[in-house]
Amino acid sequence: VWSIRILANLLSYVHLWFVKEYRFDRMLIHFGTPQGRRIFFPPFRLPRVSPKTIAISTGAGVVFVSLFFVLPIHILLRFFVIDVLSFPITGILVGFLQAPTFFYHRFLIGRATKLLRRHKAMAVIGITGSFGKTSTKEFLATILSSKYKVLKTEASKNSPIAIAETVLKGLTNDTQIFIVEMGAYKKGEIAEMADMVRPEIGIVTAINAQHQDLFGSLDMTMKAKYELIQGLHEKQIAIINADNPYTRHMGEWARRDGRHVWWYTSRVGSELDGTAFEAREIEADEKGVSARIAYGKRTVRLTASVLGEHQVGNILAAIAGAVAVGMDINQAVKAASRIKPYPKTMELVKGIHGATFINDTFNNNPDAAHAAIDFLAKTKGRKILVFQPMVELGKYAAESHKEVGRAAAQVCDDILLTNENYYESIVAGATEVGEGKKVRVLSVREAASYIDKTVKTGDTVLFKGKEAERILTLCFNQ
Repeated sequence: VWSIRILANLLSYVHLWFVKEYRFDRMLIHFGTPQGRRIFFPPFRLPRVSPKTIAISTGAGVVFVSLFFVLPIHILLRFFVIDVLSFPITGILVGFLQAPTFFYHRFLIGRATKLLRRHKAMAVIGITGSFGKTSTKEFLATILSSKYKVLKTEASKNSPIAIAETVLKGLTNDTQIFIVEMGAYKKGEIAEMADMVRPEIGIVTAINAQHQDLFGSLDMTMKAKYELIQGLHEKQIAIINADNPYTRHMGEWARRDGRHVWWYTSRVGSELDGTAFEAREIEADEKGVSARIAYGKRTVRLTASVLGEHQVGNILAAIAGAVAVGMDINQAVKAASRIKPYPKTMELVKGIHGATFINDTFNNNPDAAHAAIDFLAKTKGRKILVFQPMVELGKYAAESHKEVGRAAAQVCDDILLTNENYYESIVAGATEVGEGKKVRVLSVREAASYIDKTVKTGDTVLFKGKEAERILTLCFNQ
């Protein structure tokens, strides 16, 4: 039994390192959460199969077996020592693999960069921001694919090695446009990617408290994301969200630095200097969104099958990117009608017992949480929120969770948390509106069982955050 526990913990640790991208800084932040403080009793997770997870699992297994036969102590004490050392050993193996991983990645990045330099004329569009990057990238690819041969980075992979793998795997002689999602946890990372791909168009979606434990401040986040705009070549078009105060400020930086600033906004009457894309008369329901897109003196009707008014901003950014490449506004808006929700982002699912499930488990951040709750408020019947508390928000964590608790309590009949991180903050927010009892922390099975016994036709359950997906899946498999 003890051997099984050690093996289960080993696999869970390897999964955790994978989720934290094998970064010690992100793992240290994890230790500051209630989940992290129970590191010797992790929830069981199977790691994704990859060369690195196999190497760490195998290496740790060899070390465990060696310790068992070498330690000159009682057999039960051997199990105890191996159990206690299992996480540190995985960490040491991660550290040992960093050097060979670094040099292998440098090799692939170098190869990819040479391919990009040799490629014929090709428009490169970079996309960054705290959130909305992946949806905007996918929407833009959908629009541009109606006219051009497009290559884009996969899923939410947005690091230099992810770009390199995309180039080595998918770049062909007839590729006309390369759309690159760029993420970062510190200054310098986006600058490296911009130097690698040399974008001529840059889109900045929004800035919020995401990853503040790593950036340290919102000002530092802005400076890190602005590296995309600093790295623009040729056209040097910066497409900036005018509705976010932080990106609005970055737009002024871009104007100061001589970039061509194109704004996009969903706020009627916004006073913007220069090129602007505006969404007017926005409507959003369970069938999708619609709006009038104004560009200069032209206005075009948009309809798209995505959920949530907040998605209009991402579509606007994509339309602006398409026009910057060379598409006519009518062509771009028409092509935008083909846009579908990116998997696990406000994705409508037929639930159990006639209820409606909303799968929004792709990611979680304060703005996305509020946008999802706002959509849930418009639905009928009982409303249940299954919520994974957010991580890496730094000094903004407690207040951000309190605000989510306050907003959710006013809308939802039940708030089910996937873990106890920031439970007190969420309850405090819910208590401010007299609904603190709505908040509960349940295991995967408990939550799925509660939903199975509670929901009926006309009810809606919103699953928010990656951990919530396990509950959604179990609801269908009970």
